[in-house]
Amino acid sequence: MASISPTHIVIATSLAIAAVVLPLGPVLLALPWLAVICWAYWRESKRQRLASTLLTYLTITTVVFVAAIVAPVKTVDRVLDTKVVLPKTEISLAEMNDDDSDNRWLSRYIRVGATQENAAQVIHFREREITLREFIETVETQSNLKHSVAHCGNGYSILYGGDCCFGLRMSEPRKSQWPPA
Repeated sequence: MASISPTHIVIATSLAIAAVVLPLGPVLLALPWLAVICWAYWRESKRQRLASTLLTYLTITTVVFVAAIVAPVKTVDRVLDTKVVLPKTEISLAEMNDDDSDNRWLSRYIRVGATQENAAQVIHFREREITLREFIETVETQSNLKHSVAHCGNGYSILYGGDCCFGLRMSEPRKSQWPPA
């Protein structure tokens, strides 16, 4: 049986870790990764270790990518775990949509899109101090609003996700009209 070179293990691990940590890593490291694969092909095809070497690169890269995808260190997760202090436990969607800066209890990065149809709907929270994640879950289960989180894609990495959080928007889902009339 052909042995796997420790050099290939180190190179594959280094490239995979760099790809998941660096902003736009998968895009920026595609060319170096392909260059290393070509080098490994040229080097290992002479030694009849090509299949095991390529399998090593693919396996290590897959394991590192999957670990990074499920890692609990995403920027959006950190934002969703912040505390929100509500003025009361029963709040209408119109009150959440209030943009009066003197009475703004929600962060300026949180927008609740109340319409004329749902403005009077009252949301019941279990307590006044909750996480943003609990706020979203409560509003989504008691209304037809759905959330979306905006973030910048420039610093996106597989490990951390978007590098910043521009805000949370809660609005009615778009009604798809497909095929167009």
